[in-house]
Amino acid sequence: IGQLRKILARATYLKRLREKNKNSLSLKNINLAMIFEKPSTRTRVSFELAVKELGGRSIILDEANTHLSRGESISDTARVLSKYCNILMIRTTNHKKLIEYHRYSKLPVINGLSNISHPCQILADIMAYNEKRGSIRDRKFVWMGDLNNVLFSWVEAANIFNFSLNICFPKIMKVSKDLKEKIKTYSNNVKVFH
Repeated sequence: IGQLRKILARATYLKRLREKNKNSLSLKNINLAMIFEKPSTRTRVSFELAVKELGGRSIILDEANTHLSRGESISDTARVLSKYCNILMIRTTNHKKLIEYHRYSKLPVINGLSNISHPCQILADIMAYNEKRGSIRDRKFVWMGDLNNVLFSWVEAANIFNFSLNICFPKIMKVSKDLKEKIKTYSNNVKVFH
């Protein structure tokens, strides 16, 4: 939790600098490679501009335009990228690929979205809440919507940031085994209603 609080505090500080038309060059000479299996507008623009405004450089890799589309393994791609880049951001349909990129590149890997989580979205939501309403700790929230990757991250966040999350959906909706396990693991903070 300490690291996540530091990330949120740093993001808030950098946002204030940006609002004053000032920039931190804290990513000077840092290269970020972004791999998109799934298309994106907001994720791509926000990451690309943020890195540039902080003094770094980014490269966008569409999986279809790399050797990955011709059968090169993730392990080979990760090793190559680790020679040129300092950080990877992956937006994928398979969370296991994030783990594989980290294992073979040894670089920090940012989860830009996977089939089971969307942590950057949740951190941005929590940051916005903290700015507008104060600490999220001990607050109560209701989730009404799809049982998707964003919900997975909200469930994890409820436990990490110590708030209550009530998930509401019709009984006819199918709950994945992974989500059931996650809800059970964090049952002190997460409840299900129909």
